[in-house]
Parts: sequence; C-alpha cells; structure tokens
Amino acid sequence: MRLVSIANCYPGMEIAKPIFTDAGTVLLGIGVALTERMIDGLKGRNVPHLYIKDKATDDLEIIDDITAELRIEAAHAIQDTFAQLQSGNNKVLRAVNPLNADKLQKVFKDLIYELRTNQRVLSLLTNVFVHDNYIFSHSINVAIYTLAMAVKAGYNEKQLNEIAIGGVFHDIGKWRIPLDVLNKKGRLSPEEFDLIKNHPADGFELLRNQPGISLLSAHCAYQHHEKLDGSGYPRGLIGDEIHPYAKMMAVADVYDALTSSRSYRKAMLPHEAMEVLFAETNTHFDAGIIQTFRQSVASYPIGVTVRLNSGETAVVAQYLFHSPSRPIVRVIKDPYGQRLTKPYDLDLSKNLTVMITECDAIM
Repeated sequence: MRLVSIANCYPGMEIAKPIFTDAGTVLLGIGVALTERMIDGLKGRNVPHLYIKDKATDDLEIIDDITAELRIEAAHAIQDTFAQLQSGNNKVLRAVNPLNADKLQKVFKDLIYELRTNQRVLSLLTNVFVHDNYIFSHSINVAIYTLAMAVKAGYNEKQLNEIAIGGVFHDIGKWRIPLDVLNKKGRLSPEEFDLIKNHPADGFELLRNQPGISLLSAHCAYQHHEKLDGSGYPRGLIGDEIHPYAKMMAVADVYDALTSSRSYRKAMLPHEAMEVLFAETNTHFDAGIIQTFRQSVASYPIGVTVRLNSGETAVVAQYLFHSPSRPIVRVIKDPYGQRLTKPYDLDLSKNLTVMITECDAIM
C-alpha cells in the first residue's frame, strides 16, 4: 500500500486502510473502490490523504503507532469534557480529575505505554479519520507528539502524566471562542484576534484551580504560544522563562496545525512542516527540542510517494534512524513515468547522489 494525498486520488483506486469517523465507525472499508463522489465528499470533510492498494508496495508493513481504538477512546473523553464546558458547567474538570477519573486516566496510561514500547518513529498518518471537530483531534495529536518527545528525552512517569494532561487540555481555553471565529477563512479582525490570544490565559485559569491538575499542566495551556524570542503570547516570555513542557508543546502544536487540513488551507506533508520548524529554530523554538522532535517523528513516513532527482518515482519503504531525511525507497516508475516490471529498493543513505526532490508525486 502507499499513501496518496486526496488531491492525487482518482476513481478506481482501492482503499488499503479503513477511514474512521470520530465516533469509531468505519466510513469506508478496505477494498472499496473510490468514486468521484467519494473523493469530493472526503475533500469536503478535510481528509488529507488515503492509503491505497498498490501491487508494487503491498508487502510494505505500515504499523499503527497509536491504535485507532485508543484514538477513539481519547477523542470521546475530550469531547465529553468540552461538551460539558460549552453547556455552561464551569466545574466540569472536577468530574474529569485525572486522579479519580478512570476513563481519562486509562487513556493517558495507554498512550504512555504505547509510546514507551514503540521503538519506531511516530507517524500519525497511519490512521485515517474524518474529524467533525478539529479541536478534539488536534488536542489528541498534540498530546501524542509531546509525549513522544518526552519519552525520547527520558522524562519520568509523573512528568509524562503531567504532560499528557497538559497536552490534552492545552486548548481548553478555546471553548469560549465562537466556532465562526475559530474556523474563519479570511483575516481576523483585531477583536477576533484578541479572542484567540486570550485562550491560553483562559485555559490556565480554568485548569489551575482544579484539584489533581498540577500547576505545570496548567502552564502548558498558558505558555504553548510563547516563543523563544519573546514574540509569542499572552505574556511575551523569553527563553528559559518558558517551561520545558510548554516548549515541547509549542513544537507539537505548530507541527500538527501545519499537517492538518482545514477549511481555509490544505495540509502540509510531514517533511514540509518539519522544514518550517527548522526555519524557526532559535527564534520561535528550542534547537534541542526540535532535534528531539526530528528523532521522534518521521519526516518521510513509510508509504509516502516521492520523486527522485533521477526522475524516477518511488515509495518510502523503510525509515532509517541514522538518516531520517534519506530513507530506503522502492522505485516503481522510470524517469519517463513508465511502471517498472521489477520495482527495486534503493538506500538513499548509501546512494548520496540520489535525492528526494518532490513528495507525494502524482501517480
């Protein structure tokens, strides 16, 4: 199977991994042949990519880093919390106190366990979901990415639990912002931008008074939009004034935003988002944390279609820890676009004259 952006899908392609709804039901199952109507419907629901069957790459093993079941469980826990908040129950977090809420605590425990036992780099592209609410999926992804960095950095159990809580609830201050402002396609008015800039402080105030939620978890909400050079908000903190949890969360927050499809822009591919992070290292983001993130998350996930400087088309077949930007690829088309009768694997870490020039090449 291979990963194909929705923009490059066409009728007749067969789905290789199921597409889920947030509720956990299968929207489209394995083996379903795409139609024009299906593709348009998925585009309309901001699905960025699909796994497609391909004989040349059917043997590639694409393992779910976080199971679909765990993602669904986490989404339900977060959705229940936000729903109660929006209904006006400002004391709702007492009901999801991480020290006594079995459902939420189990989600955190399972996330940490999967990330600790997973010896692979992370790719959240492996599960395809149709998300009805961006905040829920974003909250889960930010928690997972931040936990992956924290596990890589050797944080202990208590710290990982604080980070999980901080990640899941980092955007909880947005519950006061109208959806038409959150999803606005055009430029925000000064008043609308002020609403957006207030959400870290609103989230902090909500979290810091909740029994069982540490002040450090609350500061994840407060500081995740701060930047090293002081250009962030809400307080314009500089350098080490920003807590390490929040520094990691800032990286995860931006990366997930860039790689998620929204109504007003298409998703970037992982390597493109990684380049944005590198460009803002030492101004917006901590260099050490960016390096840890690069070691934790795949720039070129297995299954992604690429074009080489030789003109050939290939699919990423294996990630290499020692060379994250130069994976092993399977060449499936010659420079003239003709399918090879015998595709072959090429280790880019050993063939230094061959480079990836384009990702998600049109097939």
